Amino acid sequence: MMKLIRVLTFVAASLVMLIGVAGMIGFTLPRHYHATSHAFYRAPRDSVWAVVADIERSPRWRTDITGVKRLPDRDGHPVWEQESRGGAWPLELTRIAPPDTLVAAAADTTQGYGGAWTYTLASGRGGTTVTVAEAGFVDNPMFRFLAHFVFGLRTGQQQYLRDLGKRLGEAVEVVEG
Repeated sequence: MMKLIRVLTFVAASLVMLIGVAGMIGFTLPRHYHATSHAFYRAPRDSVWAVVADIERSPRWRTDITGVKRLPDRDGHPVWEQESRGGAWPLELTRIAPPDTLVAAAADTTQGYGGAWTYTLASGRGGTTVTVAEAGFVDNPMFRFLAHFVFGLRTGQQQYLRDLGKRLGEAVEVVEG
């Protein structure tokens, strides 16, 4: 019985130490970050724009979004609440410049994280390159550690670009930067 208690104590102390080290590493990471990914699609820019700008139908093709709901405008900008398995959060479309730029910003940053995602569409090489650039922040050092080393800063944007490819009927190579 004493051996079991020692083992459990060692395991508990190790977990506490691991969490502490992760928090200290997270504390050294910058609060603000920038992450960018892009992919090329054979579809023309207008066709890609029609999909990207149609927030209402995005749950039909995005694997990370289970629903959307239109909220009242904020300062003349449309606001959509995106629902996912992790909860719901509102996005304000701060810039809509068809057919090449859409900027969505977190409309609620009270949870200690947020940012803006800029979707840029560029024609060329017989198709369209879509770039997703995220300028975000994470307040909590533990969450900063998890975002950098467990979940990845580009994971969401890369999934978006792959899902967009599936929606357009093509497999794509997603590139960082």
